[in-house]
Amino acid sequence: MGDGVIVERLAGRIGSKALIREINEAFVLDVVRRRGTTSRAEITSVTGLSPATVTGISAQLVRDGLLRETDVLRGTGGRPARLLELGTDAVVAAGVRLSRESVEVALVDLRGDVIATVTEALPATDPDAAADGIAAAVTALLGRHQGSMLRGVSVALSGVVDRPRGVVRHSGALGWQDVPFAALVADRLESRVVIDSLVNSFATGLLLLDPDLAERDVIVFSVGASLGASLLVDGRIHRGYRGGAGGFAHSAIGTRAGGAVCHCGNVGCLETTSSVWGLRRELEARGSADLSSPAAADVLRGGGALLGTAIANAAKMFGPERVVLVLAEEVAATPFEDGCRDALAGEYAFGDGVSPEVVSVPADSDTFARGAGYDMIGELFSAEHAG
Repeated sequence: MGDGVIVERLAGRIGSKALIREINEAFVLDVVRRRGTTSRAEITSVTGLSPATVTGISAQLVRDGLLRETDVLRGTGGRPARLLELGTDAVVAAGVRLSRESVEVALVDLRGDVIATVTEALPATDPDAAADGIAAAVTALLGRHQGSMLRGVSVALSGVVDRPRGVVRHSGALGWQDVPFAALVADRLESRVVIDSLVNSFATGLLLLDPDLAERDVIVFSVGASLGASLLVDGRIHRGYRGGAGGFAHSAIGTRAGGAVCHCGNVGCLETTSSVWGLRRELEARGSADLSSPAAADVLRGGGALLGTAIANAAKMFGPERVVLVLAEEVAATPFEDGCRDALAGEYAFGDGVSPEVVSVPADSDTFARGAGYDMIGELFSAEHAG
């Protein structure tokens, strides 16, 4: 029995008819998303919904611009049927990558394709200035696409994020602590706003670009101004309680005693040894700040080795098929990456578990913004977000 049949039969006993319709719409949209182009008959077969329900829902989705009719399907024995595919830019979401220097915005359509982008300099990093910058960039971009309806805005930033509450618990890169940032942006745009970590947004972007990840268990580790991790379980991001999953930057390898002071207030955090911020600070203490200089090799390799050990510890607990390293250009293809890979491999040298495949990818800005935007669009395809 299809999920849709169960939902239809429970409609009279739980929830409202509007909620049931939203759930069924999600079923229909998800089938079209997965199939690319499909018929109403195939949607009926896959979902278990009645033909009348599929006809009614698809007609409304076409009127709303979420679906559009395409080629004619002939040879069905009756009158020719129109195939369905996702709409293009009738409904969009804005994905935002926020850094100390700039606001990058991408408008993403239902297929996860970027239809427009803009990057604006950020004159200041206090929360109000950042919210103003995001609102101005999103408004300007939407002004060039006035026929598109904005579903919402998803902001990706570096730090510890409480996504359900829309609060940035801590961001060393921005210097924030307990900032209700989603509300600040929503007040300016009068639109739904969610916030998430940069690495979760990048993981969403990777899922769009690499369908092979869709059913895999993967850990994505990002190394930039700060450290971050995203856990993919069967191709879905596991965020944990209050978005706490993946927050390993402020854990420690070994004792904290004698460790460097972190921007979080603690000492000995992995952030102080293995993030670009921490690596630069260590080099500055030695009289240099150039990560590309030969003198930086020992610092880079040592920071990479500590990260590799931390990754191995996480991987042995979670057991992923693959580890993805998202590396900023300052540390990619350097002694840092070599140290990280060597330490990770060394932790499995004595048969302690199955070593995951390790893949390195560049920290591409478009993937961050695209993933953030599709994070919002993807809710249309999930019954979990109905209502």
